[in-house]
Amino acid sequence: MSYLINANKPISSANELQNENAQYTELAESEYQIPIVWMMFFNTDDFIETKIEYVDGQGNEHFDTISLPCTTVENAIENIKNSQVFFEELFKEPQIALGYLDKTIELFKELDHKYLILDASEYFLMNIEKSEWSLFQKAFSRDENAKTYLFNYSGYVEGIQPYPIEEFYSDPYLNDPDRVNNSTSLNASFVDISSRIKYPFNQTEPETANTTKKVNKKWWEFWKS
Repeated sequence: MSYLINANKPISSANELQNENAQYTELAESEYQIPIVWMMFFNTDDFIETKIEYVDGQGNEHFDTISLPCTTVENAIENIKNSQVFFEELFKEPQIALGYLDKTIELFKELDHKYLILDASEYFLMNIEKSEWSLFQKAFSRDENAKTYLFNYSGYVEGIQPYPIEEFYSDPYLNDPDRVNNSTSLNASFVDISSRIKYPFNQTEPETANTTKKVNKKWWEFWKS
């Protein structure tokens, strides 16, 4: 999984945000790929080293570090708006891809916090050899060298036309899996604003005073009121 996160601290992973008791909101998630439009929010100099922890197949806990992108929302907006020319160079027939870029800009709104983070730590742990983690930064150079990395991380297959953004959003019966894959590689997959997950979880209902007399019970006396 990869996550696009809006946070109140410049920390580039959800794990570290939780360790620092930071506030953050999950804007989008992607299971098997890192959408190209997510990467347009950042530049090569936005990477921050962060600690990650994971459990291996034998149940052993491990700790490691990885550099992931983090920038201010203000800079992120500027970066993605400035990506139009790069998109025109990146795709042979760019108009469809530009539709996804424009849709991402349109939906990137109503944010609570100052920073934007792309936490791809789970993606790299599951899919990429550790010796190649540092290559992630090459996808953000906005030049011909970035193309291979952008397509690899997103799963985009060159030569297959994605569905136009309007069709991808409106037709649930699209039946060409290769075109669907390329559309997914370009789509921001933003969660609906009303459904965004925010951390720490807010308790929506205040606790009411309990006036019932407490009974000291042993654990096996659960049936006593």
